[in-house]
Amino acid sequence: MTRLPDDSLAVLAGLFKEFPSEPFPIVHLINSSDVPDTYRSLLDHEHHMTVTMESHYAEPVRVRVLSEISQNGCYSRILNLIGEKTGKIVLFGLMRVRMDFLPTQVQGEILARKEPLGRILIRNEIMRKIELIKLLKIDAFPAREHWFHSNDQKPYYGRVALIHCQGMPAIELFEVVSPSV
Repeated sequence: MTRLPDDSLAVLAGLFKEFPSEPFPIVHLINSSDVPDTYRSLLDHEHHMTVTMESHYAEPVRVRVLSEISQNGCYSRILNLIGEKTGKIVLFGLMRVRMDFLPTQVQGEILARKEPLGRILIRNEIMRKIELIKLLKIDAFPAREHWFHSNDQKPYYGRVALIHCQGMPAIELFEVVSPSV
C-alpha cells in the first residue's frame, strides 16, 4: 500500500511511470526530525548528491545507468552511484531531465552516461538551485533488493528533489541512500 497524501509527490509517481517494470516503492512522507541523523545529513540539504556522497564516503563516485528512456523532450534513467575505489553502491535513483532547459553540450554529456549528473552541471557552471521536495521512508518490499543488492528488511531513506536550471524546473529526482551508511 503506497501512501501519497501530498500532491507534490506526483513527481515520484511520474518518475516511476516512465519505467513500468520498476515496482513503485512503499513510501511514507516524513519530517526531517524523523530521519536518523546519518541519513538526515545525506538527504536533508539542497546540494548535489554527487558531492554529498563523495564527501561522506571520501571517494569519487561514478554513475551506472540501469535503464533509460528518451521521449517527449525528456531523458529519464534509473541509476546507481558507485564508489570508485570500493565499488559500493551508495545511491539508487531515478531522474527525469527536461533536455530543452540545458545547453546542447550538457545534454550530450548526460547522454554519454560517463559521469554523475551533479558533476556535469557543476563543471559546466549551469546556474542551478536544488529544491528538496520531500523526505521519504521506504519500507521493505521484494523488488527493492536490486537497488543495493541487499535483501535486508530495514527501512531505507530517500528524497524527492527538483533541480532548477537557469530558473526552470529542469530535473526531477528520486534518490535513496545506501542502507549501510
